[in-house]
Amino acid sequence: MENVLIQHLGYIFTFLALSVKDVLWLRIILATAQITLGIYQFIEQRIDVVFWNGVFTFVNLYHINRIINERKPVVIPKAIKDIYENIFYNLTTKEFMKYWELGKISKGKDENIINQGEKQSNLFMILEGEGLVTIKSKQIASLKRGDFIAEISFLTEQPATADVFLSKDVKYIKWNQDLIRDFQSSNIGFWSKIHHVLSRDLIKKIKV
Repeated sequence: MENVLIQHLGYIFTFLALSVKDVLWLRIILATAQITLGIYQFIEQRIDVVFWNGVFTFVNLYHINRIINERKPVVIPKAIKDIYENIFYNLTTKEFMKYWELGKISKGKDENIINQGEKQSNLFMILEGEGLVTIKSKQIASLKRGDFIAEISFLTEQPATADVFLSKDVKYIKWNQDLIRDFQSSNIGFWSKIHHVLSRDLIKKIKV
């Protein structure tokens, strides 16, 4: 009778796993179900079934460990903490640092960083200083810390619709657009978050 209860307990855990949305808890409950059913099959001397439940348990434990490591928060440097909290807040701290480290920090002074009509290979963000957006030499916007440059070209994959001039000393970070787009096939969840960040920035500029 006790053996049967163990078996039913394993099936109950399996049912609970199917009703859980969070992937981590799904893995944990499913691993518990497989361990429980493995114990039952061991008592019943079904060693072949015990073996396969052991394999399934090992796979789930591997993914549980991977998910926990992915969700561990990382410390964001104080110098860019405001950018994370105000702009990239929909990313985990680990995702943000992974994305940030893909970029290259550079400096510019009194130069056009973007020319209207040219296809762009990089996505930029102002860190210090000011960027001036102009169309036919007429200034239409001013870009400050945390503002993206060339996000329209990135989202539409079309040439730049305006010139961007760096006024005085400007510090910025740039990301290769193709490198970011690679996430569309390799990590769609991460890509969706970055796409949302850029779309939100664009909407903010349109409202202004």
